[in-house]
Amino acid sequence: MIIEAIDYSDKYNLVILRISGEDFSISYDLYNNLKLNIDDELDFDIYKLILNEDEFNRAKNFALGKISYAQKTSFEIEKILKDNNFSNESIQKTIDFLNEYGILNDELFVKSYVSDKHNISKWAKNKIRYSLKAKKISDELIEKYLEIIDDEQEYEKAYNFALKKAKNTFNIENKQKVYRYLAGKGFEFDIINKVVGEIFK
Repeated sequence: MIIEAIDYSDKYNLVILRISGEDFSISYDLYNNLKLNIDDELDFDIYKLILNEDEFNRAKNFALGKISYAQKTSFEIEKILKDNNFSNESIQKTIDFLNEYGILNDELFVKSYVSDKHNISKWAKNKIRYSLKAKKISDELIEKYLEIIDDEQEYEKAYNFALKKAKNTFNIENKQKVYRYLAGKGFEFDIINKVVGEIFK
């Protein structure tokens, strides 16, 4: 295994090594530590270091590309990288890197997610809660930001949904449909009972 060429990527701040017809990206630190030159013959241990560093850089840039479209949780980034066959070591190094630079921040994600789903999508608290649990967010963090949604706001959302669903038909059959509809949207049963009791007097 011979180093055939050495180039530099200003975009990614990496050194590009061409080894046996393939390009590998490594950090300037590793490049300087290894004191690499064109025509150097690499032993297996050094080649393995370069391989691992290259995979980490690919994983890191892949994750950054995903985050540039939409904020992700640590769990989501880990899953994306696993699904794309990156090694556990590269995944952990990538997560550590993103956390170190504040690029991944589960708390900011939860705060933004709760706000968007509550104010824009009009989701019930339970629906938001279960969606965040599916993303492996801690219960403590979920409840911290769900506390901003009070019962009056939940009641108002449920009431508006119920009115639209009822379509000015206030018989027993439609009452049951509205009840099931609100339950399916994740509203608490005490909120549903209050809303249905108000609309179907």
